[in-house]
Amino acid sequence: MSLSFDANVSAQQLVEILPNGVAVLNHQYELISASRRFQQLIPCFKSNFRDCWLDSVCEDDYKRAVAEFQQASNNGSTLRTEYRISDEKGLWCSLILERLESADLRCFGLDEKGGFVCTVADITSTKVAEIVQRKAAEAAQESKKQQERFIDMISHEVRNPLSAILHCTEDILEAVNQKATEIPKYDIAEAAETIGLCVSHQKKIVNDVLTFSKLDASMLALSPRSVQPQKQLAKPLAIFRPELRKQHIEFEYKADLSYHESKIDWAMADLDRMGQVLVNLLSNAVKFTSQSKNERMIRVSIGAAIDRPTSYPPNVVFFDSGKAALKEDATNTPEWGSGEIVYIMVAVKDSGIGISDLAQKKLFQRFNQATPKTESVYGGSGLGLNVCRKLCHVHGGEIGVSSKEGHGSTFGFFFKVRRADPGSGDESGRDNTSQIDQLVSGIQGLGNEVSGVNQTTEQPVISENPHVTWVGESEPGATPDHRTVHSGNIARQVSEEEVDRHQKTSNNIGREQRDTGYRILLVEDNIINRRILSKKLKSAGFHITEATNGQEAVDAARENTFDCILMDQEMPVMNGCTASMAIRDTEQDSCSHVPILGVTANARAEQDAELLSSKMDDVIHKPYGIGELIQKINYMVDHSG
Repeated sequence: MSLSFDANVSAQQLVEILPNGVAVLNHQYELISASRRFQQLIPCFKSNFRDCWLDSVCEDDYKRAVAEFQQASNNGSTLRTEYRISDEKGLWCSLILERLESADLRCFGLDEKGGFVCTVADITSTKVAEIVQRKAAEAAQESKKQQERFIDMISHEVRNPLSAILHCTEDILEAVNQKATEIPKYDIAEAAETIGLCVSHQKKIVNDVLTFSKLDASMLALSPRSVQPQKQLAKPLAIFRPELRKQHIEFEYKADLSYHESKIDWAMADLDRMGQVLVNLLSNAVKFTSQSKNERMIRVSIGAAIDRPTSYPPNVVFFDSGKAALKEDATNTPEWGSGEIVYIMVAVKDSGIGISDLAQKKLFQRFNQATPKTESVYGGSGLGLNVCRKLCHVHGGEIGVSSKEGHGSTFGFFFKVRRADPGSGDESGRDNTSQIDQLVSGIQGLGNEVSGVNQTTEQPVISENPHVTWVGESEPGATPDHRTVHSGNIARQVSEEEVDRHQKTSNNIGREQRDTGYRILLVEDNIINRRILSKKLKSAGFHITEATNGQEAVDAARENTFDCILMDQEMPVMNGCTASMAIRDTEQDSCSHVPILGVTANARAEQDAELLSSKMDDVIHKPYGIGELIQKINYMVDHSG
């Protein structure tokens, strides 16, 4: 069967219906003819191609486009370029401009001087996908670097104190084994004090990691009790007495008039968690104030407010966390009672070395110290302040800072409580200080006694009934100081960046959390993790089937069809790697391939390689955000064909 058609008419019609624009130019780059699509992508208000094309290029790509055109013109080479259009749509286009062969010139009515053919295509969808993929890869790489840095940091923070403990133990054994009649008590006390500090440091690292993991997995539950905040927040302060005395730091614990005026006595709160925040802040204050060459002063103050503070203490600036933090508030359940809501406000002001502008921007981010010097000199996992902020969010509050390098710092936080009836005598007298902290404090006190510090330095007074007075950093409505103005400018920058990131994330998640219809096999042996993750994925529109070990996963994959499998690594009966290999074996007969996403708490490169070698398609590391997981699932399913 043969086809006959009018070649001229059909060629013209073909050009007009092509998705790409086509144009013919003479040797002076003047447009001879252009298809309708070409004119849509490059509005031809001028006969000269160079001018009308460059008019359509956005400002950011203009200089590059001019340079590429000039180079191609000078060299007589083909111009191939990608650029964005300068309109509100922000389309991406790909343009190719090449010389016509001599045999083709007559077809277009051109002489031997030459001519060009130009094609332009809308590549927006491809380019956007490329950008998204590149950003996802960069984010994954950054996340990996951050996790490796965190692991290395934790290893460093744990191993260094262990070395010190080993050396001090050797000193103690050597002193005890000396034949001299008088054992050098000062040396023993100093070694014991160092061991105590190292143990305390390691305890803090472990606590931060455990608390962070629970918070990130939404598994941390508050335990509200009827307490007296003013009295009971004084108890954990006592463990710092020996260190404050040793470092010659003047210390005050005061109650602002606002606390007295609010008439707060008993309240429902989880002071174990809020005490954890206070201890973290005071630990940092002692570290940095001990480095000050001038005045050494720390003041802890407590205030109160009936309305939720927006900028309390007035000299503390909060980085606005918006609705996301409000949703984390866990104080609205029946166990908190029905008393009036009140906000307890705590501030820790020091005369230490202060915090730089760049460091303030990163203070409350996970795995970030203020500077590399902070990490090497003072230690810390980079989790402490991030954990504090999350704990405040869970308790219906927030945390903030005002500081200027060389001028000290004020950290403040508030948390929501409810008025309550008096608790039992056991609760009111309860000391929440851990045995390790009490032991360390006792060892430090012994060291001060042996070294003579107690004879030269007054004991800091830390009363459970602090003096009630006006406290500038703790009174609502007080006039901000110069540090507040300085930190306020930084906070506005951070807030604007957070809002911008939140909007982008919300837009992405909004697209992700649709009723995808995707069928997911969730393989997880931990019942709590499985229940939480299943609930979150179902709310995001996925259809979930659960398996508690690798063997159940293999059986489920044989009997059902899934769009993606979330495979935990460490499980009883059959682990994730073995299960993945078994699933791949069953797929050989059906020529199918279901994406398998390995879920693991391990983060080293060789551990990832083991998962991928078991024919998993990708890996995600615990702890992860639900948005990150959904993005991984959608990408794997969309690219599985």
